Amino acid sequence: MSPNLKIGLAGEYLAASHLARYFDQIYPAASGSRFDFLCQSDIQVKVQVKTSDSIFAHHGSDWVRWDIKKKKSGTKKYRVYDGNEVDIFAFVYLSRDKVIFQPNYKLGKTFQKKVEYIKKVETQLTLSQSVEVIRDIKNAINENIVQTGNRQGRDSIHQRGWLV
Repeated sequence: MSPNLKIGLAGEYLAASHLARYFDQIYPAASGSRFDFLCQSDIQVKVQVKTSDSIFAHHGSDWVRWDIKKKKSGTKKYRVYDGNEVDIFAFVYLSRDKVIFQPNYKLGKTFQKKVEYIKKVETQLTLSQSVEVIRDIKNAINENIVQTGNRQGRDSIHQRGWLV
């Protein structure tokens, strides 16, 4: 197994250990899925794990960066994960055994944090906060569907920028 695959797998295992403490059930996604885990309790969420084991220097501080964009097959273009594909990202920094859970909401193409910030992260707190954001978004979508009487409520929510 290549070093990059080992890093990615280690990140998935670390994220899964935190997910297992929060959700009643976690399932690994099928090969080719846009997410890594399907998690269920009173809510169902799709989690995508992104792992880094390296830092970069910027303005005198050490930073960690995770790429969120995915290359479109057969092109040189990239796209981000939308709200239908991933609910929550798990950003893993292996050197500190830290996971930052972040809802898939206005993230852009990269996610980066100072190492000093990462050291102080309370992983389970970021997970519970992310689940609450996703719960609120899903409730708003369901309310919109009920009010409009059609399934296009999700599209309306998406156009307003609630899901990206």
